[in-house]
This record gives sequence, C-alpha cells and structure tokens, in this order.
Amino acid sequence: MKKAMIMSLGGSPEPLKKSVAQHQPDILIFFASHDSILKAGEVLQDAVIRPKTETEITENPNSLYECYKAAKRCVDRASRFDMPEQDIIIDYTGGTKVMSAALLLATAGRAFGFNYVGGDVRSKEGLGVVQNGHEQMYEDMNPWSAFAEEERRQIVTLFNARRYSAVIQIMENYNRALPPQIESYFKFVRLLSYGFLYWDQFQHKKAYDCLRKGVDALHQHLKNYPGDQYDQLEKELQQHIEYLLNLLGKTNQMQNFDAILIKELINNARRRIQNKSFDDAAARIYRALELYGQICFEKTLGCANDKVKPAKIPQELREEFIRKYRDPQTDMMKLPLQATFTVLRAAGNESGRRFFEYEKKIKDIQSSRNFSILAHGIQPVSEHAAQSILETVTDFVQMKEFFDFPKLLG
Repeated sequence: MKKAMIMSLGGSPEPLKKSVAQHQPDILIFFASHDSILKAGEVLQDAVIRPKTETEITENPNSLYECYKAAKRCVDRASRFDMPEQDIIIDYTGGTKVMSAALLLATAGRAFGFNYVGGDVRSKEGLGVVQNGHEQMYEDMNPWSAFAEEERRQIVTLFNARRYSAVIQIMENYNRALPPQIESYFKFVRLLSYGFLYWDQFQHKKAYDCLRKGVDALHQHLKNYPGDQYDQLEKELQQHIEYLLNLLGKTNQMQNFDAILIKELINNARRRIQNKSFDDAAARIYRALELYGQICFEKTLGCANDKVKPAKIPQELREEFIRKYRDPQTDMMKLPLQATFTVLRAAGNESGRRFFEYEKKIKDIQSSRNFSILAHGIQPVSEHAAQSILETVTDFVQMKEFFDFPKLLG
C-alpha cells in the first residue's frame, strides 16, 4: 500500500524531517511559498527512502485565499494517485500560520490522516520554534474533531425540524474517525432519527424497534458521559415507546382498525403543517375523517363499510342504497363518506347525527381535497385551508390531544 503526504513547508526543517522519517511516504507533495521551497532539500536529506516529490506554490503565504487555492491544488494532486484518503497524511507543521490554516480548511472533513510535530522545548523562552531533538509527534491532531462539533450542532437543528432523512444522510456519509463522545452521540441520534422517520412514514413496528435501540444507545452514552443533559430526553423517549407499543397492541401489529390510528393521522398531519407541507397534511386529515367513519360503521353495523350486505342497511335507506351502491356481481355495497354517516345516523349512532351538523364544513373539506394536486385537481392547499380542515376534523372526531416528537438539546 502506497502512502502520500501533503506537507506545508517553512521554518525549521527538523520537525518535518521527523515526520517524513516516521511516516515514510512514497509520495510527498510540498505546499510551499517561493521562499520556503528552498528548504525542501533539507527536509529530505536524511530520508532513508526518498519519496517522489511534487510541489504547489502559494503566491502569497500571508493571504488566506491564495494559500487555500494552493492547498486545494495539493489535495487535487493527491487525489490523482487513486489511493484511499486514509493513506494520505496531512502535515501542517511548517509554513506560515496562514498556510497551516489554509491547509486545514482545504482538508478538514475528509478521511485523511493528520499530523503535527510539536514539542515541549522551544526557542525564545518557549515562544519560538521547537528545539532540535525535542520534537514530538501528534498524530491525533485531526481538525475534524472541532468541525464535528459544528456538524453536531447542524444535526441538532435538522433533527429538531424533523428533517430526519437529512440527519441520517449526514451521519451515513461520514468516513472519518470521530472523537469518542461525538461518535457515541451520533450512534443514538442516528437510531432515533430512523425511528421517527419510520414513525412519520407510518412504519410503526420499525419505528418501535429503532427507538428502543436508540434508548439503549442513549442509556450507554449517559453511562459513559454522565455530564450530558439527556435525562429528560430519555424519559420522553420511553413515553413514545410505550405509546407505540400500545398502538401496535391495539391494532394487532397494524392489522386492525382502532381509534388510536385516527389520533395518529391527526398528529402526523399537525407535524406536516408545522413543516409547511399543507397538501400532505390535508390528505392525512381527510383520511382521519374517513377512518373515523369506518370505525364507527364497523362497531355499529358489524361489518366494514366497503363490504356491506343489503340486509345491514336500515330499511328506510335500503332501496335507495341498493340502487346506488350495490355491486351486482358480489351483491355487496361499498359506501362513500357521506353514505357511511347517513347509515350511522339512521342506525342511531351519534357520530352520524354530528356529521350532518358539520355537513357544510365537511363539504368544504372535500372541496379543498378534490382541488388539491394530491387528489383530483392541480391547486395546492394553503396554510389557512390546512389549519381550517384540521380544526374542523379534530372538533368532529373529538380528538384534540397533540403530542410532538422530542427535541435534542443544542
């Protein structure tokens, strides 16, 4: 396996000699100024095996922009050697401070190895360069440790905005080492992100499995890093897991209808509204209304509203319903929304009476849905319409309780 090194060049050559001797790169790319390139020979004079060398020159070693462009050219050169990033070492010991900063900016976030040569004995009363013979290698000086904290903050923002796919994508694109504490943090956040993503997709069994594993990972994180303030998060997650367990139990693993699914659809719709996805919200709210009718119908008539025998229909409605809805091949009826509640009213179910008290508002809902591009039209649902639909349906089905997904601390 060949190894490459990008080395900022300047100052004393002794620390750089030590770095070359330690890593023995096959390819060495010097990042230098017009003045410091003269020291390249000194850096290599004691090398047991001389590497193939290339050079990129910055026109101004005190200009961050010029240095950054030259550092990026060094990275481009290294990339042409078709080797894993892990086999490319970035040594930012030499050169001006601006050159070192530019090299870090050009390479941070990549899977490169990083090296810095320091020491505890320096000239100028400890303020100058490292004295010869006192060099010390620091191979864990990966700037990604600092950048990872900024990435963590971005992940918190995305997670709290329920952009779980983006959180997962960021984490799964990592191909570099992380500080142990952040790695532990990412582990439980990744599982929680999958859990809430599945929940939003109505994949409740997958959501339950991921959240349970996420709580286990969070518990381990808190054992290793007790100073992190996530005790409240752990309690909230346990409540969400218990809710999912209850949902899966009541629906027989999502095989049967239950009123908890109406609440689930309404909560999902509220989250869509908060995320400005108004058409998605309207579709979920309308489905909650339909499902409410299906559940009430099945409890009252003892059958599903899409497989109704004529004998189940109250006498005063039967002839009309047979004419409108009977399938001659199966002798069954499939009832639309209003017909469902018409039967419920005739059967003495209170939801049927209330439906016709809300009839005008519900027709407005149906109109908004039909004009939606996600239904039969091409018009988007406005925020006002989505909120109005939500208020009407939550009033009608008498389910106003709302709980949101938990948030991460910043």
